[in-house]
Amino acid sequence: MEKNDMKKALYKEKPLATLLHIRKGSAYYFTSLADGTRVDFEVPVNDMGDTDYLNHMDAKLLIRYIV
Repeated sequence: MEKNDMKKALYKEKPLATLLHIRKGSAYYFTSLADGTRVDFEVPVNDMGDTDYLNHMDAKLLIRYIV
């Protein structure tokens, strides 16, 4: 699945992303789409600012960090 199709599916399906771990300045999240496609996100810690990043959060909020 292409990145653009993943973005559309994330907005349509509204899945939750789950935090895997934080390592070497990045937080790693993942989610699964209805067709079984796994979408991974890598959020640089220096991009977090004052925003709260939780264990589970709406995947559409992490779209800019799709790996």
